Amino acid sequence: MVYRRFAWPFGGQRASVCGSFTGWREYPMGLVGAEFQLVLDLPPGVYQYRFLVDGVWRCDDTKPIVRDEYGMISNEVLVTLVENNTHPVVQLEPSSNRRMNLDEGTILTTMPTEPPSQNSGVQIAVFRQRVSEILLHNTIYDVVPVSSKIAILDARLPVKQAFNIMHDEGLALVPLWDDGQGTITGMLTASDFVLILRKLQRNIRVLGHEELEMHSVAAWKEAKLQYYGGSDVAAMQRRPLVHVKDSDNLRAVALSIIQNEISSVPIFKSSMDVSGMPILNLATLPGILKFLCSKLQEQPEGYPILQNHISSIPIGTWSQHTGRASKRQLRTSRLNVPLITCLDFLLEDRVSSVPIVDDNGSLLDVYALSDIMALAKNDIYTRIELEQVTMEHMTHSFVL
Repeated sequence: MVYRRFAWPFGGQRASVCGSFTGWREYPMGLVGAEFQLVLDLPPGVYQYRFLVDGVWRCDDTKPIVRDEYGMISNEVLVTLVENNTHPVVQLEPSSNRRMNLDEGTILTTMPTEPPSQNSGVQIAVFRQRVSEILLHNTIYDVVPVSSKIAILDARLPVKQAFNIMHDEGLALVPLWDDGQGTITGMLTASDFVLILRKLQRNIRVLGHEELEMHSVAAWKEAKLQYYGGSDVAAMQRRPLVHVKDSDNLRAVALSIIQNEISSVPIFKSSMDVSGMPILNLATLPGILKFLCSKLQEQPEGYPILQNHISSIPIGTWSQHTGRASKRQLRTSRLNVPLITCLDFLLEDRVSSVPIVDDNGSLLDVYALSDIMALAKNDIYTRIELEQVTMEHMTHSFVL
């Protein structure tokens, strides 16, 4: 064992230290001269630690700093057998009448402002473990409501009729039934509607307005491959429908949705029933999240991390000015932006919605890809120009 001194020289009324050597429990520090100190008897090794000063988590930026896999920063220390064992006697209680300058030291803005019972990094690790257990030990069948219905369209339906049905039923996507193959072979989505509108508005012949009343959804799917499939169209035509089985665990289903960058995935039955219909329902991330929350609420003591501010946890998509690390920067739009530009954002970034903000970046509205289905009502899309319609028109004039 080796005596190691930890010091906070940047002031405050009270200070504690916690680290991997304490199980991230807080140990009060005593005031010695102009700094808070604590001497611990530690085995040799590498440790991470932080200071809690007047209720604010901080790091000493004059000491080595590391960042863990969750984006949290800590000081790091190497304890060896060759240590200076001569340390001043530590005063157990800090002076109540002393105030110091707190202008130095690194404030951990990713930590909660109130002292937690556990370090946030540990909270995240514990929470991740529990979430993983739930996702691995429950199947997507557990998520499907006991009494549920799913709309299915015949791929032979005319495109216009199919989109009208989707609008009337409030559907953003719907599975397609191929009678020849006797199974579900694809999905018709709001993205398909957008792609058709773009082609029609830009005078690139795929399907004319009048042809939408005659050509089937299956014909549109084939035409889409010709225009968007790139050089390897044949390979795309051979690609099977992405789907999961009702016996798949939630982790596998969530990964299928994320990795394929889709909003939902059909759930196929493991064994065929008398109906002959292979599909059970559609799986979505919001549905999985709702089930996950219900399971987490069964834990009587709860999870401290759920009480933290969302900004204290390294998740989400952030705008550039926040300085938060993110693989994908937040895309926003303005009210005066043409609808076609916003639709291009949604398709290119493969996201489901885009925030509409004012000149100060304040949120005004959110435009979802599914909102485009409003243009199917009474064939509105045949009477407008996407380049001339702005987001302000869409958020105020064309509502579902």
